[in-house]
Amino acid sequence: MSTSNIYQKHLNLSKRFQIEQYLNEGKTISEISELINKSRNTVYYEIKKHRQLIKCNRYNVSPKYDMNCLKTTKTPFVCNACPSRNGCRKNRFMYYAEDANRNYKHLPSTSRQDINMNPDEFNKLNKIVKDGIDKGLSFSMIVNMNKDINVCKRTLYRYQEMEYLDTMNIDLPRKVRYKKRNKRQDVVPRNTKHRIGRTYQDFLKFKQDFFIQNGYGVEVVEMDTVEEIKGEDESVLLTILFTSPNFLMAFKMEHKTMECISKVFDYLKNSLGYDMFYDLFKCILTDNSSEFFNPEYIEDNGSEILKTHVFYCDPKRSQQKGKIEVCHEFIRRYIPKGNSFNPYSQEQITEMINHINSVPRDLFKGQCSFSLQYLFTYEEFFEALGYKQIRYEDLTLNDSLFKQKDNTNK
Repeated sequence: MSTSNIYQKHLNLSKRFQIEQYLNEGKTISEISELINKSRNTVYYEIKKHRQLIKCNRYNVSPKYDMNCLKTTKTPFVCNACPSRNGCRKNRFMYYAEDANRNYKHLPSTSRQDINMNPDEFNKLNKIVKDGIDKGLSFSMIVNMNKDINVCKRTLYRYQEMEYLDTMNIDLPRKVRYKKRNKRQDVVPRNTKHRIGRTYQDFLKFKQDFFIQNGYGVEVVEMDTVEEIKGEDESVLLTILFTSPNFLMAFKMEHKTMECISKVFDYLKNSLGYDMFYDLFKCILTDNSSEFFNPEYIEDNGSEILKTHVFYCDPKRSQQKGKIEVCHEFIRRYIPKGNSFNPYSQEQITEMINHINSVPRDLFKGQCSFSLQYLFTYEEFFEALGYKQIRYEDLTLNDSLFKQKDNTNK
């Protein structure tokens, strides 16, 4: 007997038809296992599990008559090949391949429908989930931050869909339908001066050359702006992301201009020093917005420090810096799209960033961006910019964070 698939326990419809045929021919379980190249236990449990009870006709049968046949208690446990089956008045068991295959496919879905815990355990789970959702956390974050939860995030989504939990779809941050995206059209890059030597192809070549020269990859910093309401008097956010730990930074700017971008980088270089700034910002990748059209100012680290390298994505290709685009979703939880940044101070923006960077991520197996950023930079970095890790008990991922601060100040 070939051993190529003997240890594969699952049977398909073709194998089940063979089992039915050989049972009708009167073959033993051992013989069937040899013929279909499956283990004897697989065939044994298949027949015992999927055989069907067919009750006999009790007309004119004495109440004292034993309806059970002793033959069905022994192998092969079915009456498919029994010679006296037609005239037998006892209960019989039959194996039918199609019915067995139908029951096999139905079992996995039905076995997962109920809740596998007692009422006290489920009430405790429900309370933990409800408290986390009220803070703006997702199911993934709740599972990562609570060691008492012994279910996965997919199970929580299933419980919520079946209305077991005290949450609704509208309470979940990401359970929404995204609008259909327009088909991307190829765009010819403009031959502007600031892009010369800084295209996305130049960026890929720089990464490759850096690895060859140093033996390790360069830390890429993605940069973008978030504009909620268009207008001359509307503030915007400059966002900066360290892509390895997904550590996000955000700075409020009065306007979406090159001058405001320059002021932010003046602040960073003065706060961190040119040496630390260069260690952290060797390579910056951004888009083709007009506020980034002065790369020389960002790259200049003085005459004694190597310059930073700024590169641009291809036009209409925001997915080339996709990590920072995804991180913007966290900002929308605090300040929904369409609301102005004007009412918020830089201190409030920094507090929001502290909460975002303290969220455990599936990508990092439950670790947060703060704990990983500690491995990439200096402790002075956090002190200079006011970044502090938030405990899970104090973590909030919605606009109630600003309300809490307002009440505290009062």
